[in-house]
Formats: sequence, structure tokens, C-alpha cells
Amino acid sequence: MSTKPLPQTLVGEAATHGIAISAQAFIDVQPTLTPEATAQSLQHFIKGSTLVFTSPNAVKIVSKAWHYSQAPSKKGISKVYCLQGATRKAVEEHLHHVSIAGTALNSKELAELIIAEHNIPSVVFFCGRIRRNELPDILKEHQVAVEEIVVYDTVETPEALKEEFDGILFLSSSSVKSFFSVNTLPKHTVCFAIGTTTAASLEDVTNNRIVVSPEPSMDLLVQTAIFYFDNINCYE
Repeated sequence: MSTKPLPQTLVGEAATHGIAISAQAFIDVQPTLTPEATAQSLQHFIKGSTLVFTSPNAVKIVSKAWHYSQAPSKKGISKVYCLQGATRKAVEEHLHHVSIAGTALNSKELAELIIAEHNIPSVVFFCGRIRRNELPDILKEHQVAVEEIVVYDTVETPEALKEEFDGILFLSSSSVKSFFSVNTLPKHTVCFAIGTTTAASLEDVTNNRIVVSPEPSMDLLVQTAIFYFDNINCYE
């Protein structure tokens, strides 16, 4: 079972390996960008500020809000630092007139990458209201100013399971919290985490086996589950 709806192509690919995937959304993302915050963020885009994204949700919401009513000059093209996988894919698909300056597997590594550049005095961090502290804390400790613009709320939508599953796909720490607020797992159920942050959240609430996707991508998470069940003896 996936804690977030999946593209039908991924469901179909899993089916060719004899794996049936059902989905139940355990969180709901609600945009919160005010007109004032939208105008503020658009100005950062126009003047070429350094932008940071750790969520594909933030990328999509910002993109819709901007509408690209004012394209930046070539000199003012924004540099984007973002997580690999789904977030980078969202930047490439939804944000125009930006340059991806760097990517990393998690927020801590992303912050360290920005610091390593040495010439970035400030960044604009687009995030949800619930977010981990690693990135802004590390940047501030190294005198990089962080302007946070909250663009969405994450609302938990927990639901008790009525059946057992061989594996559960978790795509965020929020989905972990929502899921385990009303569910426990039998010992045989494997937890598949989209990244190390989600895996850490799982470690806090379960002793079940946790398998982490090599990159924070929905596609790779499903591929990881397929590989696991195709080669289950390798894990015993």
C-alpha cells in the first residue's frame, strides 16, 4: 500500500512483477500563499535570488502562483538548490527561467552544499509550515541568511487499515506520523521510505524492517519495493 496516490504507470509496472499496489492518502497539502507573499516571492524570482526547495509540493505551488508574469533578465536568473529525485523533477517541469545550481539527497547535505559555495550570503527557502530544522539551522550557523516563505500546510488525514499488507510505501515524515496515529503493523510488513528523513521518522515509531529508496523519488521508491520482493531472499 502507498500512503499517497501513485501514477497508474507505476501501479502497472509493479503489477507486471506480481505486486498489487493500492493507495490511501494520509496527508492533504493545502496551499497558503497570500497575495503579499506571492508578490514578495515573485520579486525574489525577478531579481535572481538564490532559491531553495526541499519539496515538490512547494515547487508546484510557487510555479502556479507566479504565472511568469514578469520574466527575469538574463543577469537576474535565479539559482535553485533542491533535493534530488521528485523535487528536482518538479523544478525542471514547473519552474522556467531558473538554473539548478546544486542538488543533494537530503536537507543536511543540501545545506552543506550551499555553504561550500562560499559566496552565497542569503537564500529564500520555500517550504511547508511543518518542516525539519536541519537546513535553515545549518545555514544560519554559517552566516547564510535564510528567508522562509511558507507556501503550504500539511493536514493529516489518518485512516485505520482494514487489512494487512506486505509492504507500506511512505513518502514523507508527515505521512508516517499520520499513519501511525491510528495504525500498528504486523511484524512481517516492510516499510519503504522515500528518503533518509522519512526513514528516521519510521525508526521512531516502529521496529519493522525499513528499506530506503536510493533517491527521494516516487519512481525509485516503487522500483525499490519491486526489487525487494523480487529478491526477498537477499534480505533474509
